Amino acid sequence: MNEGKKIEISRRVILKAAVIGSCYSVACSSLPLVAWAGDVPAVEHPMLTPGNYTNKGRCPNCGMNLNMWARTRHEFENSEGEFATCSIRCLADMSVNTDENPAKVQVAVYLQPEKMVDAAQASYLIGSTASGTMTMKSKIAFASKEAAEEFSSTHGGKVVDFNGALTAATKELTMSRPKIEAKRKKKGKIEDPGPEARCPVCGMYPARYPQHRSQLSTADGKRYHFCSSQCLIAFQANPKQYVKDAAKTKSIWVTVFPDGGYEYGMGLYYLVGSSILGPMGKEALPYRSKVAADKAASENGGKVVRFKALNPALVMGE
Repeated sequence: MNEGKKIEISRRVILKAAVIGSCYSVACSSLPLVAWAGDVPAVEHPMLTPGNYTNKGRCPNCGMNLNMWARTRHEFENSEGEFATCSIRCLADMSVNTDENPAKVQVAVYLQPEKMVDAAQASYLIGSTASGTMTMKSKIAFASKEAAEEFSSTHGGKVVDFNGALTAATKELTMSRPKIEAKRKKKGKIEDPGPEARCPVCGMYPARYPQHRSQLSTADGKRYHFCSSQCLIAFQANPKQYVKDAAKTKSIWVTVFPDGGYEYGMGLYYLVGSSILGPMGKEALPYRSKVAADKAASENGGKVVRFKALNPALVMGE
């Protein structure tokens, strides 16, 4: 499909777009993703048809599959390394959380998801009828301003540069978080533990510890709730010690401290060895922001690490 080309849409295609549009995009709950005037682009987003647009795997900020969300993916660098996100929303979130401006940013061309361009040279369209990813208003990229304007003439939206799109995505972060959590719960990605659910490690009731509870889902569809990150990390290190037929971990969600709310566990900063205790005593406290985690460490002792560095010995200070 060529950039800027006007597309004739059948009712069947629009219905398909409506189904696809009920995705993770927060726009699903706040903006119409489908119009019946023939102005919805007939593009598949998310990419449900198998394709190999990137070898980066999953978004480190939210855990979504980057090949599925190829049209809106971004790649960039910061002091922690090289990253690829599903969207400009997750790029904005990581930039705020690390307190760093992203460098060497590349963005996928929305209508040619196999193609990446320098984000500084790209043009973004905000608020069109084309589905975005994770943002309250759709934000999609084009290789040129002319292509973005031609697409806008049919599908609406405002043309801005990368800085304009990043600023808009950053401003939405606080408001979008509860909407994203609600969408994840509706889709069954996460769920609150019921009053009868028990932690498989210690036997306590996670529902009684809303500041510290976490959960893990497996490739075979099972979900385990934990009262604390201490129990989560113990389980992750040796699941067969606690359950039979332990399957591969699919996703991990933890409660952000002290703000509350579930977030993708891999994308956070963890304070270990501090004087702040959880339900089981010593805890790996998840912070969204590195600045906040470092501040907590300076006030309460301990050190800040990423999820991949966590293990039971580190959490317990052994």
